[in-house]
Amino acid sequence: MKITLSRAALLQAVQYCQSIVEKRHTIPILANILLEAKDDMLSVTATDMEVGIRHQTTALVEEAGSITVSARKFFDIIKELNPEQDVSLETGDAFIVIRSGRSRFRVASLAASKYPGISEEDNESFISLSGDILRDMISATSFAMSTDETRKYLTGTLFEIDDQQMLRLVTTDGHRLALSEIVLEQSAEKKSCIVPKKAVIELSKLCDACEENIELSFSERQLRVKAGANLLVSKLIDARFPVYQDVIPVDNPSKVIVERTSFDQVLRRNMIVANEFTHDIRLVFSNDGIDISAHNTEQEEAEEHISAAYNGPDIAVGFNGKYLRDTLSAIRSASVSIDLKDELSPILIYGEEQQQSRYVIMPMRI
Repeated sequence: MKITLSRAALLQAVQYCQSIVEKRHTIPILANILLEAKDDMLSVTATDMEVGIRHQTTALVEEAGSITVSARKFFDIIKELNPEQDVSLETGDAFIVIRSGRSRFRVASLAASKYPGISEEDNESFISLSGDILRDMISATSFAMSTDETRKYLTGTLFEIDDQQMLRLVTTDGHRLALSEIVLEQSAEKKSCIVPKKAVIELSKLCDACEENIELSFSERQLRVKAGANLLVSKLIDARFPVYQDVIPVDNPSKVIVERTSFDQVLRRNMIVANEFTHDIRLVFSNDGIDISAHNTEQEEAEEHISAAYNGPDIAVGFNGKYLRDTLSAIRSASVSIDLKDELSPILIYGEEQQQSRYVIMPMRI
């Protein structure tokens, strides 16, 4: 292989791929990225056997070929090269030579034939939507994915297309739930699958960089994403997502409307003295607004009042303050609505101007 291309194009390609590579791995070649050159095109591929990504960029290909090289080392080298100089890559016996201006590096490589590559399945469902919309939906829900590997089905995001052509993203960790939905502009087959957290994070990055529509294709065991020059392929989590519809409150009679930023600032101040493990905060809702307080085992206390519009009886409820703040950070509206029933029932939170995203938080006993 012998090619030349701009440093910017190569750096961008490697940036997209190197984040897929696991820092800890049992198969040495999975620490590498695959470089393939042919037909004036360089393809850079990375996979961890669960999620894979391929980025293509134009290059002057003098000799076609393929090789694998350490993702971390290759990225660190390209990042430090002169941005104004083109980069040439040339392979030899078990090495790749990188040249740019007066810089020259000789880096160990492994044969491309040993690389697992990316396998693609035949797809059953296909949708296309704006990268901005999909990014916003992921941003609105990804924070509520669980980190508990013993409940694998909670560690990803549910992608659901219903018979009303509604795309819905849902996440939950058992204590809170986040949901965001839009009506698709084209017809699509009904589908429900769980996408792993790593793939969701990488998909969000692709949305940031893609000005075109994002194409998502679903098969029985795989998600395939086409975003400009990038292809993302991910295995799906083989499990059943909880029946989330049963968790969303539909009969909470009381409602409070509060300014989002001010509410978040009060919570932040109170959490300074809240229990550092449980983050428990006490909220008292009344016609005067919301009284917010916190305390810890060292007898320290904080309390503050914030004005809010409320239409129900006085209710005192305990919550994990971190869950409340995470939710407020995901909402973009100036004001939020909180629908509540009593001190033991979950609350429903949503933005006043953006009700396509909704959030459920379970109360705490304090």
